[in-house]
Amino acid sequence: MNEAKPQDGSTVKGYRELSFGEIGKMNQFKDISRQFIKLLREHMGDIQHGDWEAADWARQAEMGMKRACMAACRSVAQPDADC
Repeated sequence: MNEAKPQDGSTVKGYRELSFGEIGKMNQFKDISRQFIKLLREHMGDIQHGDWEAADWARQAEMGMKRACMAACRSVAQPDADC
């Protein structure tokens, strides 16, 4: 997975400067999300070919985790309402 360049809050419009603790918390959310998605993708490799329902649930789980991670990070970062 690509690593985003570190931001200090002053270069990204709509975001405030984050504390060291807030940055750490966001990184923890992202690490947990990556671990979950990695395990889920391993599981997807075990799904029988042609089991479309199981594969669909797995895809939905991945998208749900990505959305949950984004929401958790936004709750920490507290961007402007119009971002």
